[in-house]
Amino acid sequence: MLSEVVIDRRVLDQFKRRALRAYPNEHAEQLWGRVEGKAAHIYHIEPFDEVPAGEGTLLGEGDIGEQKKDEVNFAFEQKIGTYHGKLRLLGSIHTHPGDEFGTEPSDEDIREAVRGGEIVWGIYAIRKTAKRRFISCRFWSTAHGQLELVMAE
Repeated sequence: MLSEVVIDRRVLDQFKRRALRAYPNEHAEQLWGRVEGKAAHIYHIEPFDEVPAGEGTLLGEGDIGEQKKDEVNFAFEQKIGTYHGKLRLLGSIHTHPGDEFGTEPSDEDIREAVRGGEIVWGIYAIRKTAKRRFISCRFWSTAHGQLELVMAE
């Protein structure tokens, strides 16, 4: 049973920089790592080539469906669970820009994580004001619910 996600602060900071460049649009990337005991260790967060709407597979499975202009297309070329060397594609992380959602997953987020077979997935909320930005992050497991975020420095 998974209980935590362990990730190096630098890895998450690199994702943050890319996510802030995409703001105010949603942004998604792939989580690569290993499951060791009760922890999912994320070693790499990787941008992926988006597949045009109507092509490819959504998180490795099923139909992409209708995509809105400001939403990200979660179509990955590789299926969840695919190995690349010693790392395994565990899932995805995506942003919730603006004040609407925070780090709570929408019903659609949950459906897509389950449908895609994601082992671990994250939501990175970004809010900006004229002078500040506010960022929060939460990770989830399709099988085990919310996971504790452990940052390595």
